[in-house]
Parts: sequence; structure tokens; C-alpha cells
Amino acid sequence: MKITKLHWWLPKILCFIAACALWVYVMNEQNPQVENTYTVPVEVRNLDRSLVAVDLPEKVKIVVRMSRSEMINTRSDDIKAYVDLTRADAGNVKGVPIQVVLPSSDETVVSIDPKSVDIRVEPYAVKSLPVTVYFFGTPTESFTPSVQQVTPDTITIAGSRSQVAKASKAVVSVNVANKTESFTEFETVNVLDASGRAVKGLQIMPVQVQLAIGVTEDKRTASLPLVVNTTGTPALGYSVHRVVSSPAMATVTAPVSLFASLKEINLPPVDVSGANASVQRDVTIPIPENATISPATASVSVEIGPSSR
Repeated sequence: MKITKLHWWLPKILCFIAACALWVYVMNEQNPQVENTYTVPVEVRNLDRSLVAVDLPEKVKIVVRMSRSEMINTRSDDIKAYVDLTRADAGNVKGVPIQVVLPSSDETVVSIDPKSVDIRVEPYAVKSLPVTVYFFGTPTESFTPSVQQVTPDTITIAGSRSQVAKASKAVVSVNVANKTESFTEFETVNVLDASGRAVKGLQIMPVQVQLAIGVTEDKRTASLPLVVNTTGTPALGYSVHRVVSSPAMATVTAPVSLFASLKEINLPPVDVSGANASVQRDVTIPIPENATISPATASVSVEIGPSSR
């Protein structure tokens, strides 16, 4: 009876094993194991908050063995590389192994480059720096840029004590090429040492500041003639013989472009309607737009006499 049952089960068991073997073979043919290289940033884990890891490589290369279908769906962001600094103190820590976490248990790490790193651990430091603005680019002729406001005007940096100590100034650069009007924009802050080199490995808070840049046209000063105008008609038999302004010239300070069209200053007209004698008036000198003028008033004399026959 037992032999009969064995004869009945044995073919089924053998068929099952053969089917499994065939499935494995087919899967390996259709979805074979492959190797792929990923460049992954290195994290620091379990380091005391009062300390900072220095000289840590930014990224490592990791070769991973996985199925082809997994490779298609796996990105560098899915793989984590880190160093565990649970017991680290300030000073040099040698031979710290790079540890890797893969997204799937079916994946295998083939190699890590580098496998371990030497790290320097330093105390954490913080410092504030005022923001300095530099202009670059050639502004439009006769226009000058200026810093009106920086928000915030001070930034905070944080990092290892040695790197924070190197930081000398926080700068932003603004392009003023061809600018003719004031403008506002956000710019990224760069931290430099005393020699003007960028200081790496620092947290910058905030990383950008808002700048209000004023662009004003250059001004120049010139003396322009004052022109006396009259309105109305003198009495019958009389006419205007001569007009005089004292002073004859006014000093005008205005944007450079204004002088392209402004060659003289026309005074308010003096009414001579029905006049049979000379007229004198003190008038206010008109001020051109965006300009200043000196003096503010002028004495105008209109000489009126009998008309010549």
C-alpha cells in the first residue's frame, strides 16, 4: 500500500520540482541579475548636536547587484549611504565605515568606493555677518546704481568652528548692466574668507536676501539764459522797446538728459496791456522737472515808450 502511494506522489513531486526549476530559469532569462553603479550623497547619523563632521566626502560610488526590473525602478535617491558617529568626540576619527541601506532586500551591495573614511569632528559654531553688495556689469552711461535696502541686512552662518572662523564677509553680486530704472530682486549670499575665497561647508541662513537697488541719472550744472516774455498790447501810440531780466542767467542742476532739450528758461509773461510807461515785476523762475534752480526769482523790466513814427 505504501509503495502504491509513493508511486502516486513521486511523479507529482518531481513535476513540481521541475516546474520550480523551469520558473527560476525563465525568470533569470527574462529578468536576469545585473549590476549598476550609483553615486550617493553621504549622511552623518547619530552625531552629537554640538559637533560637526569635517572632511566627509560629499558622495560615494556604490555598485549594486539586482534584477533588471529592480534596476529600472531604482534611483540614486532610493539608496542611502551614511556614517554612524554615535560615540564620536571632537578630534580625528579614522576608518569610519560607509554603511548602505538598499530599498529592497533582494538587492546586494557589490562594492563601495570608498569603503571607509577618515573624519575630523569639530565643535559646532555660529556667527552673524553683515551683507555687502557688489555691482558688476557696465551701467548705462550717465546712470549710477546705489543700494537702497537689503532685507535682511545680516545673515547667520553655522558649521564647524574652523570654517566659521575663516568666514570674513557675506557678499551678494548684482548685475547693473544697461539698467536705467530702480529695481528689486533676490540674490544668493556667498561667504568669503579674508582673501576673497569662498568658504565651504557652512549653513547660510537665509541663503538669499532681497535687494532694493536705486538707479539714478547723473546730474550736471549749467547756466541758462532767462527769456522775458510779454503779453497784451501797450496803450495806443506806445510799444515795448526793450526787456531786461536781472539776473540774465540762472544756474540749473538737472539730469544730464534734460539739457539735450533745455537750452533756456522762459519766465512767466509780463502783462503790458494798456501800459504807457515801463513795467517792472518780480517773477518766480520756473523749475524744470527733476531739477533745482538758483536764484528762485528774477526782476523783470519792460521798457515801454512812444512808438516811433
